Amino acid sequence: MVTGPPAAGKSTWCSEHARPEDAIIDFDLIANALTPPREGGNTHDHSDAVKAVAKAARQAAIDKALTLNDCDVYLIHSTPSDALLDRYRRIGAQVVTIDPGRDVVMSRCKTERPRRILAVAAQWYDSQAQADDDTAARPARNKNKELGRAHRNQRDRLVKAHTDGTACWWCGQPMYRDPARNFDGKPLNADHTISRAKGGTVADRLLHERCNKERGDGSRDHTRPALAATRGGWAGNSMTW
Repeated sequence: MVTGPPAAGKSTWCSEHARPEDAIIDFDLIANALTPPREGGNTHDHSDAVKAVAKAARQAAIDKALTLNDCDVYLIHSTPSDALLDRYRRIGAQVVTIDPGRDVVMSRCKTERPRRILAVAAQWYDSQAQADDDTAARPARNKNKELGRAHRNQRDRLVKAHTDGTACWWCGQPMYRDPARNFDGKPLNADHTISRAKGGTVADRLLHERCNKERGDGSRDHTRPALAATRGGWAGNSMTW
């Protein structure tokens, strides 16, 4: 995943590093391919219709790229959310930030981009500064309270073996590798069938993040929503919707 402000040189960097067999997923390249030929038109300014189609095509390209294992894929995304960065890092992505400096970027935006991109670039730098401030102000974590690398590695193994649509033990709703498809919009959590409070040592299943938090120490397992739902007439993947 290649990030950075507008006009930083992300597309150029990808072109210089990608091999002939690799793929580059670039919104502007897709939008330009979908735009009718025009004389003197700006290659970074697109109609709403082209943007909508390009966005859908980009997502389809990403979904397909995640199934490939015989090439490198370069995904250009200026301002990915923290959740999206975490998602791609979990599947082995390397995140590269291209930033030649604010002065260079603002100068390029003035000469090479539509006027509105100046504000977008300024917002990118402002958000970076805010993120740095937030990180500096955040208190150090107590690592003794964290589950540690072994637990994270075990979660990764569980996610790799997971079948999308499998019902969550706690709530009964389907679970997906893609956080956006889960009802709480969060990545799946590794859970201990025998809770850690009762001596469990190795996570052996997945739950929705919200369900994992609701379960807590396992003392309320008999109240889990999936039991009530089963009594009401559905279980597992047999959802009323």
